[in-house]
Amino acid sequence: MRLLDALKSSTEYLEEAGIEDAFADAEILTFHAAGADRLDAYMENPEITKELLSKIRRLIRRRAKGEPLQYIVGHVDFLGLTVRVGKGVLIPRPETELLAEEAIRTISRGGVPPPAPRVLDLCTGSGCIALAVAKALPDADVYGTDVSMAALRFAKKNAEVNEIENVTFLQGSLFAPIQGDALFDLIVSNPPYIISADIPGLQREIKDWEPLEALDGGTDGLHFYRKIFADAAGHLRPGGRILCELGFGQSAAVKEIAQKSGFGDISVNKDYAGIDRILKAEL
Repeated sequence: MRLLDALKSSTEYLEEAGIEDAFADAEILTFHAAGADRLDAYMENPEITKELLSKIRRLIRRRAKGEPLQYIVGHVDFLGLTVRVGKGVLIPRPETELLAEEAIRTISRGGVPPPAPRVLDLCTGSGCIALAVAKALPDADVYGTDVSMAALRFAKKNAEVNEIENVTFLQGSLFAPIQGDALFDLIVSNPPYIISADIPGLQREIKDWEPLEALDGGTDGLHFYRKIFADAAGHLRPGGRILCELGFGQSAAVKEIAQKSGFGDISVNKDYAGIDRILKAEL
C-alpha cells in the first residue's frame, strides 16, 4: 500500500465516524505518523510498511472516538512556540494568542514600566500565555499559577522544550501560591468561563476530553472573574493592569465586575470573528 492509499482509507473511516473535517484530520495524522512532509508525500507517494500502516490506523481510531487532534499529535503551535498538550490540559485556542499578543504589547509600549516587569498568568494551563510573554520579553519576570498539577507538568515541560528560563510555575488556585507582598505590573488570565449548564452541549472533543476544571465558569460563567478582580488590586503595583480573555456575551458583565473592584480605563478588543474577547483594565 502507498501512503496516499492509507490517507484515502483513513478519510473514509473518519467520515463514517462522523468527524467533521475528516480529510484534513486524516491528512494531518497520516503524514504525522509517517514523519512525512505534506508536499513530498503528495509528490512521492511512497510505499509504506505494515508497521507504519498499523501506526496510522491506531491514530485514526483515536480520532474516530472523538479524541482531539491536538492530543493525538501531542502539540500545537502558539505564537511560534511548540506547546505540548495532552489529557489533563486545555488546548490553546487561536483567540488566546490575541491575549498573549496584547500582554506583550502592553509591556513593550510602555504600559508597564521597566526594568524587569513582573507578570502573573492566572489559570496558566499549558503555560502558553506565560511562555509567549517570557519568550518575547526576556527581561520580564513571569509567573504562572494553576490548581492542576497535570496542567503544570505540561507547562514546565513546555518551558524546557522552548528553552525559556524567565518563568516560574506554581501550583494552587489563582493568587494562593503567591507568597508575601509580591506585586505585579501585569496580571493576565484566560480563566474558565463556560456556563456550567452549557458544558453538556459542547463538542464531544471538548466536553469528553478536555479538563472540566479548565472549562467550568460556574452558573453564569463569571465565577472566576469575580474572584480574580476581587483580589487583583492587592497583587498589582500602582497603575498596574489586568488582561482577561472573555467568553461570548460576557464583556458588559465583566466590565461591571472590574469597575466595582476599583479598576478604570477599561477597554475591550474583539477577536477574528468580531466577538468581544479581551478586556483590559488599569488599577
